[in-house]
Amino acid sequence: MRSLPTKRPLLLFWLLPLLLTACIPRGIRVPQSPYLRNLERKSGLIAYIGTDGNIYTINQGGGNQTAITDDAEFPGQYLFPTWRPNSQELAFVGVENSEDDTPAQVKIYLAAADGSDMREIYHSNSRVPFYLYWSPDGNTLTFLASTLFGGHMTLEMVTADGEESQILDTGEPYYWTWAPDGNQMFIHAGGTTAESRLSFLHLSDPVIEQVTTFQPSFFQAPAWSPDGQQLLIATKTDAEENTLLLVDQQGNEVRVVKTLESSAGIAFAWSPDGQKIAYIVSERARTQGVLGPLTVVDTTNSENVITPEEDQVVAFFWSPDSQKLAYIVPVRAPVDESDSPQQPILLLALYVLDVTSGESEVVAVFQPTQEFVSILPFFDQYQHSTTIWSPDSNNLVLTAFTGDETPDVWVVAASGRLEPRVIAEGVLAFWSWK
Repeated sequence: MRSLPTKRPLLLFWLLPLLLTACIPRGIRVPQSPYLRNLERKSGLIAYIGTDGNIYTINQGGGNQTAITDDAEFPGQYLFPTWRPNSQELAFVGVENSEDDTPAQVKIYLAAADGSDMREIYHSNSRVPFYLYWSPDGNTLTFLASTLFGGHMTLEMVTADGEESQILDTGEPYYWTWAPDGNQMFIHAGGTTAESRLSFLHLSDPVIEQVTTFQPSFFQAPAWSPDGQQLLIATKTDAEENTLLLVDQQGNEVRVVKTLESSAGIAFAWSPDGQKIAYIVSERARTQGVLGPLTVVDTTNSENVITPEEDQVVAFFWSPDSQKLAYIVPVRAPVDESDSPQQPILLLALYVLDVTSGESEVVAVFQPTQEFVSILPFFDQYQHSTTIWSPDSNNLVLTAFTGDETPDVWVVAASGRLEPRVIAEGVLAFWSWK
């Protein structure tokens, strides 16, 4: 009976890291505690590609690591882990290369988050899937594939049981957004070329394309509003102006959100609650991606505008609760004064913006992996299919090099009060939706 008093100090010892974290003043960052990773409430799971080429899942504390695959051998590899909306399963691509390092066979697999029930749902000897995007109900998986022998990209769809697949469309480049009800998609194909088009794809049998009369301007991915009532697109007017435009689900213009210079490019996304729109405008359109100031506008009050002071933003990602926006800015790496020539090191600063107060702060500066860098020019499309945010909006996941030049999976506190936590070795990671 006298053992009870000794448990209270022990409990306080374990809870102390959590209590201290809650009291840290803004702008002060403390090292990670080994106890915090065990005590903090876990939110969802992280899927990542390990340095050995295999797919893993893990929690934010570095626990419950599960190998989804264990047979990756060069030149074969596993790529593009993409969580199903129910967060119980994830799809990914497996590539078997020939001796000359060209894909001999490519498959899409579906596996449970605990590594069980891994099964093939698609395979091809001529087309290579490179981007996966689930339907809202999780019953079908759409993906882009490139052909080995030239020709356009293909937009394809396969059912989750793998029993039925079909080619829906072709075009290059190609971007799309699912309607929340899962019955149709809106696509942007062909960029700004003469073959470009903005269309609805109605997923009936057969698939029906409804081409709109809008002429696309310099943008990539369209975005359907979370309630399914409106779409965001960027168009050219008869006066050769570029506009960020709201249209309804029949393709009729609702209103102009932003008028841009004729040479400007733009990328945009809705907040998950549909109350705000964020966008980046490039002064001049780029071949891929954007680089410029970030703006957040209220969909019901056009005078409620937030523009962080950083004017060279390359990507942003909405938090699930719509209260925060993570955005990424390139920064100058320290100059090496030695005489030995070296390649310049790319460093990125990760900021988190509070969209209520308008305040933002740096939560991490890091040297990203090439795989992480590769998604940034297409962040507007990746926002539809993946997330780097934890489901509770408290943390973010990224992949970066640490001091020993090892690519690692980092968990970064959105509060900015803790140093990033390294939980595994890996080159690309995404958080589950739930």
